[in-house]
This record gives sequence, structure tokens and C-alpha cells, in this order.
Amino acid sequence: MGLFDRFRKKPEESNPPQWPQPPQADTMALLLMGRVLESIDPAIGLLRAAFGEGSVGNLDQSHPHVSSLTVTVDGLEFWVSYLPMPVPPDTLDVATAAKYSFLLSDEEKTAFAGSQSFWMLAQKGGGKTLAEKRKACWCFSLLCSALLGLEGAVGVHPINRGGLLVSRRHYLQQRELMEDKTWDNADGFFPVPLWVWVYGTRENDKDVMQTSGLKDFGLPELGFFNPQREVGQLLDLLYSMSCLQITGKQLYCNMALIPLDEKTEVVAKQEGETIFFIGA
Repeated sequence: MGLFDRFRKKPEESNPPQWPQPPQADTMALLLMGRVLESIDPAIGLLRAAFGEGSVGNLDQSHPHVSSLTVTVDGLEFWVSYLPMPVPPDTLDVATAAKYSFLLSDEEKTAFAGSQSFWMLAQKGGGKTLAEKRKACWCFSLLCSALLGLEGAVGVHPINRGGLLVSRRHYLQQRELMEDKTWDNADGFFPVPLWVWVYGTRENDKDVMQTSGLKDFGLPELGFFNPQREVGQLLDLLYSMSCLQITGKQLYCNMALIPLDEKTEVVAKQEGETIFFIGA
């Protein structure tokens, strides 16, 4: 099969999706812990220290196994619940997701697989436009970073179409990059690795590297088909290109020619909900 055979138009693709689309208005994530907390009071202290004394409300500890509260970050209200149990397998196969992560060390994969409890975090309805979704996820990242200050915190899984796991170490590295910036910063920065999963697969005996998570922003997923570059270079490219889309600086479209550097230009080819780049 030739290189472009994979992209020949199928009858059902005669009207491919148009971009951008309305984002997923709700945003959710799991924050995994390597131990069971005796009390959520330390978490409440961290949240108040990060977002102000009045940021925590609707505290409910009446349920014998689940504690819940709300947290307000930059005017957005988040629902936060703590469950003293491992993540149910039908919610997330943590061990399998960890196994296929490029960015986790062996120790971090083991920590994720052995997690003992978790936080469920949700923001309802705040991401109805691309800008609003960007703000919701930015504030969500600040919220998760605060809770990662808890002893035994392992990392975060954003609930979207991918299997992304972000270790505490990597999450807080991205949080440092957010310091002194706002969600609409002029630098065009967004912490993409906290929200977009990049993974590798094989199709028709060809390597494929692509994203999962951009669809939640109402944007096409991005990928490289049969790339010749190293994995690290492809990760950097996909993160950078995803950031350009999320911040509204660039929207990739079918059949466009995209310069990667002074020597390389790739062609964009849309297949379903993904824009693939060919020629890297």
C-alpha cells in the first residue's frame, strides 16, 4: 500500500468535519493519590492558601466515604470530591494508561498503577467557546497544582478522549511556566502537556504519532504519518502546533503546506477528525 493510500477519501468522508467546532463545555479530571487520606483538612488549607479564604464553599462531609466541596478560581466554580478508593477500572485502566505514556518514568508508572485514592474534579459549562475553554483549563491546572501539594499525590488524568497521565513532577514543571502569566497571556503560552495526550501507534506497517485531547477544544487532532524524526522532536512539534491552535494563533487545514523548519515543509491531510502531516 502506498503512502497516500491511507488517506484516499472514503464515501462517508465526502463532508469532513469543519473547524473550529464548539468545545466540550464541561471539563473534568482525576487527581490520583498514593495513599488514603485520614482527613481532607490539609487539602482545604492548600486551596485557601492558593485562592483565598473565601474560595472554598459547600463543604459536605456527611457521606461516610465521600467528601465534597466547591472551589472558586478566577470566577469559575469547580466541584471537588475525594473518594478513598482506587479509581474503578471501568473509569480508567490506570496501569495500561501508564504503560503507554512517553513522559512517565518507571517509578511514576508504578506509582500511578498503585494509587490508593483519588479526587474527582469538574467544572460545569465554563468552556462554551475556545477562549472560555482555554480559561477553564488554565484555572483547572492551577487547581490541580494546588492539590498536588498534598503528601502522596501521584498525578493527574484529564478526562477526555485520551489516556493522558501527568505525573506530579511534570505537572508542577508546567505550573512553573504558568507563573506570572494569565490564561490570555500575550506570549501565546498554554500548558498543552497537561491537557493533550501524544501517543504512538502503527497503521499499515507505518509509524504514527498523534494527539488526543484537542477535540475537547473544538479543534482537529494533529498527527505525523510515517515520520522519520526522533520521538522527542515529534513531541515538541505536536505540543507547539497544538498550542498554536488552542491559543488561536493557527488553525491547520486540509492540503495546506506547513513549514516545520528552514529545510522541511509538510503537507496537511485531513482524515476524519485528525489533520495528519506527511513528509517529516
